[in-house]
Amino acid sequence: MVRSVRCSRSVFLTCALVVWCTAAAPLRAAGQVYSTWDTLEPDKCASIWLIKRHIDARAIFRFYPHGVTIDEGIAFDTPDAKFRRYHNKSTFETLLEHHRLTDPKLRYVGRLIHDIEVNIWERKALAETHEREAALQALLAAADAERSVDLCIDYFDRLSNGASVDAAAP
Repeated sequence: MVRSVRCSRSVFLTCALVVWCTAAAPLRAAGQVYSTWDTLEPDKCASIWLIKRHIDARAIFRFYPHGVTIDEGIAFDTPDAKFRRYHNKSTFETLLEHHRLTDPKLRYVGRLIHDIEVNIWERKALAETHEREAALQALLAAADAERSVDLCIDYFDRLSNGASVDAAAP
């Protein structure tokens, strides 16, 4: 009898642990819908890349007109979204923090985006910030939101791999 109770208790605790771990898993389930406004800027561009390359490879992005309330998928880079810019953090940085991503290449991109989007009034922390921002702005001006997803992913793939990334690059 005692052995049976211990076994049942052990099975129960194991099952409870599995359920708890599954429920507590980060948003890495494949194919999530990520929704945002169709206005593109460097933080959103970098966040799209981060989601696609390091959070959810099968992510689907939906773009809505600026100002529209988003009620589909995981909202990001909008005023009411969990993953958004704060006074001291970019959207990219909130995603890094939430998903506990610590790769040095990702942290570098985070510093760059912080310098562009949050560090507006102060001296830039990175010497290359102005150059990278100009390249990103040129890239984003050349395409609509849907096409920009591919361009953003390509840009940040090259940046994180140390390749040349300038406005002339595709």
